[in-house]
Amino acid sequence: MEIRPIRLPHDLSSLGGMICDTFQYPENPEWSVQTDEKEQISHVIGSFRRLWPLIFVMGVFSPPLRDMFRGYVAVEDGKIVGVTIFQRHGTTNTWVVGTVGVIPKYRRRGLARKTLERALELMKERGAEKTWLGVINGNTPAQRLYESLGFAVYDATMDYTLTDPSTPSVPELPNGYAISRLPRSDWRTRFEFEKRITPEEVRLYEPIEKGRFRRPLMVRLLIPLLNLVQRVKEEAFAVRRTEDGKVVARCGYEVSLRGKGVNSISVRLDPKHPELAEHLVGLMLKKVVERSPKLRVEIGVPAWMPAIAEAAESYGFKRRVEYLKMGLLL
Repeated sequence: MEIRPIRLPHDLSSLGGMICDTFQYPENPEWSVQTDEKEQISHVIGSFRRLWPLIFVMGVFSPPLRDMFRGYVAVEDGKIVGVTIFQRHGTTNTWVVGTVGVIPKYRRRGLARKTLERALELMKERGAEKTWLGVINGNTPAQRLYESLGFAVYDATMDYTLTDPSTPSVPELPNGYAISRLPRSDWRTRFEFEKRITPEEVRLYEPIEKGRFRRPLMVRLLIPLLNLVQRVKEEAFAVRRTEDGKVVARCGYEVSLRGKGVNSISVRLDPKHPELAEHLVGLMLKKVVERSPKLRVEIGVPAWMPAIAEAAESYGFKRRVEYLKMGLLL
């Protein structure tokens, strides 16, 4: 058994199939990677491979770009059977573990622990001060592994899904508020808003720092190219109080223009303004359905934004899975 760093772009194709095989839960099918998600993973990997020569060159001039995709794999008989994928959170010293997985027949051999421990070592070498990850609430073996390495639960996110969506009837935006597009370049609005609404216990592991929101030049250039190659459309919006211009919500959507994959919406709402939830969820859903009908729609909702969860359910979204967020101070 060999534990080694991910080799890009060589390992990409193998990783796509391996991840889809790994995250299958016959006893809890709602946890499993769905058919439309498999197609989307395959498409994203193909797009990444097409752009790899450009990404490689850009990474030479941008250290943060090189930290956008790090990982370790466990290899047996030339086959990738386990993986931990992680990345720096913007240009900060906080890192995010995105994927930890082992193909079922190779489990209970310590491979998840070995790849994750190697990941933590590299994070420390690169100046990491803290890291976090998500684990399905109910996946007891994974949670116990993370706890044994010092991770602690600090938050939760509920993933909701809507199959066969239709154009909703959206209530009017309440009086006293205005909504406008939020340019990708306007990092400061996002930063100031999150700094104001994020609970203290969440900020311990996910600090609200400028480096999370102010993207380096090479990353700003890369995102539109990735969207173009993947045929993805995204927009973001900010909601302000008309009396003083204070931002009280931000929302957005991402749609596939290929007619395949999964669409998503997002709403971040100041908990002091729950009256906006139904309008914003409905508006984002309407924009998605108008631009990319028939595809399943997803939304992730933090546990501390119950108004968004209630609004999503009112439009027919069903809770699919709850992720516990676990953090570690390095």
